Amino acid sequence: MFFFLPLGTTRPRWRTPYFTYGLIGVTVAAFAVQMGYEDPFAAAFRPSHPSLIGLFASVFMHAGIIHLAGNMVFLWLFATLAEDVFGPWLLLGFYFAAHLGAVVMHMVVGTASSGTVSDVPLVGASGAIAGVMGLSAVCFLRTKVRVWYLVGYFFYWRMGVAEVGAPVFLGLWVGWEMIQGLVTASLEAAYGGGGGVAHWAHVGGFAVGLAGALALKLRKRVVHTDLVEGRGPVTSEFEAFRQAGELEMMVTRSPEDADAWYALGRAWEMSARLEKAGGAYARALALFLTQRRGKEAVDAYRALKEYEAAPELPESLVFLLACSLEEGGRKADAFVMFRRLTESGTRGPQVETALIRAAEIGRGLSGFHMEAQQCYEALLRDFPYSPWRGMAMEGLATLRAMPAERPARPEGIGKPEEMGKPPRPITRFDRLERPAPGGNDGKERD
Repeated sequence: MFFFLPLGTTRPRWRTPYFTYGLIGVTVAAFAVQMGYEDPFAAAFRPSHPSLIGLFASVFMHAGIIHLAGNMVFLWLFATLAEDVFGPWLLLGFYFAAHLGAVVMHMVVGTASSGTVSDVPLVGASGAIAGVMGLSAVCFLRTKVRVWYLVGYFFYWRMGVAEVGAPVFLGLWVGWEMIQGLVTASLEAAYGGGGGVAHWAHVGGFAVGLAGALALKLRKRVVHTDLVEGRGPVTSEFEAFRQAGELEMMVTRSPEDADAWYALGRAWEMSARLEKAGGAYARALALFLTQRRGKEAVDAYRALKEYEAAPELPESLVFLLACSLEEGGRKADAFVMFRRLTESGTRGPQVETALIRAAEIGRGLSGFHMEAQQCYEALLRDFPYSPWRGMAMEGLATLRAMPAERPARPEGIGKPEEMGKPPRPITRFDRLERPAPGGNDGKERD
């Protein structure tokens, strides 16, 4: 005797799979409504009388509570993985495409083996779920399935929990379905009947999911998502170095992928290659600014500033960085960037704006009043017709009326030429990885 029950997977989920939970709820509700009718299978799909309504309804109908429970366990197990990475719409497309493929496979094999078109109703979400399982077999190669098992033979009984690789688990499952499908087809050919389970529908749905995932190259998307979002576990410098190698290949193929550059900087940082980390962060910063992604640019700037001097950026990107830093609440850093722009030697609209912004920010920061006063004076001197002239005169008068203040910059903030500092040594991976929203169980994952 052998019995098993899947308990979950080792891959953490970063998003709540609302769509999968909703799909399970709708299917359970549909089963409850179905059982209320005198003929529960009246609306089911029949190969001898195909209809679109029956094709759609059959995916929500089940033959009994055990049939429903088994299908919902497998739907929860694998659809939550797919939704977490690909979102609900791609999952929905695979779900119904696999259901269609399962119905077609069932009709073709059933007709070929028995010589007649069956009138037995076809119900259940098994084929659609098998499509999601086929998708998972391609995309989640490193994920393991936790399985509770019970093995019994006369006086020998054993049970426990084991972790099986998802491709192995799914390969064994679809292989067993094919064996049972061959036996069923043989019985139908010989005796006209072979049981009540549509095994070839399961195989057909699995094949659709497998082929679709390969055709759309979804495995690459999973690898990209995991590396960029930091889902992969990092427990040593070697693991960080391996991830850096994968990310280097990624940015070579897609040099404009700012997220990949940022992840590469993080990987080099965790493997103690600080010079390379600074270069990757600088590239990510420039790309984030070019793409007008201010929040991400601030994150890249913060990471870069720990190991690198002031980033070498054109004036237009320096201005964008300063604005992003100000919007992100990093006022002192924004002041430094605006001041850097005002000291560039040019006299354009961006410099005019940078002067008034630096002055206004410095006016509100302790230790920056003297430099804020200098910015007001430079604006009045170099841009006599500036629309901010009145604001500058008012601010300058306010600062002059204040008692003299000793410059006292916050720790880690200096003039542009003073921003660089020697790289600090990394001690025991103090920045190993970004925390996952859903937690990190330390298990192997994609």
